[in-house]
Amino acid sequence: MRVKLTLDELLTTPLPTLIDLWVARYGNEWVDLESIDNDEFFSKAYKQLKAVGELETHYLTDRARYVCRKPK
Repeated sequence: MRVKLTLDELLTTPLPTLIDLWVARYGNEWVDLESIDNDEFFSKAYKQLKAVGELETHYLTDRARYVCRKPK
């Protein structure tokens, strides 16, 4: 079941909940950021989680894309 939150709800969502939603969707696997560009919720969630150090980002030179995952 997919939950649809408004951007206002996203901005007021507690950080632990955003982390739980990210992990439920992507686990601890590397995620190609291009795949979340079209998902308004997770692209905003990515920015929030990245800003507080909850996601790590790595540039892949072989694909020229950024990927991210939740640190273990």
